[in-house]
Amino acid sequence: MTQYEMTEALSTKMNVTMEEAKAALEQGDWNMLTATQLLEQAWFQKKQALNMAATAAAVQTAPEESEQQFETAQAETVQAESAAKADKQKARREEKARREEKCRRGLRNVGAHIRRLVACGNRNRFEVRRGDELVMDLPVTVLAVALIFAFWVCLPLLVIGLFTGWRYSFSGAELGSERINGAMRKAAEVAGGR
Repeated sequence: MTQYEMTEALSTKMNVTMEEAKAALEQGDWNMLTATQLLEQAWFQKKQALNMAATAAAVQTAPEESEQQFETAQAETVQAESAAKADKQKARREEKARREEKCRRGLRNVGAHIRRLVACGNRNRFEVRRGDELVMDLPVTVLAVALIFAFWVCLPLLVIGLFTGWRYSFSGAELGSERINGAMRKAAEVAGGR
């Protein structure tokens, strides 16, 4: 390939003038690859210089606009952060209110169950007899409370009472059934040795 043909091919390939192509080829010792690299570097440097000039011109011509844009962006960022923080706090408050309501409902349910148990215990009676004589008659609620708070005193007294001739029974709608009282009679017979 002649020097003229090389110059023309490089000019077409790189979209530069014939003079620029010839200068790059002469600088690269008529090597097409080296000349192409030189032209690419020159193009990159021109582009960089143009970008820097445009940036400098923009900063010089509109410093107030840049400051306003910066302040606006900063204010928008602060507003967005405040909104996000407010949303987070609102979500926390709502979650706390849901937990509190769930706890209240649970406590109401527990309270309702306890009231039903106490009412049932008050409707039913625990009777203590010696022979045919009724010695003590008290609500089952009292017996339950005594067993809960004085278990190590009440239970041994009840067991000792079985061995010394005391008999226990329940009366009332829920606990006065023959099945429960029959089991109590059998326990008394086994303890009494009859």
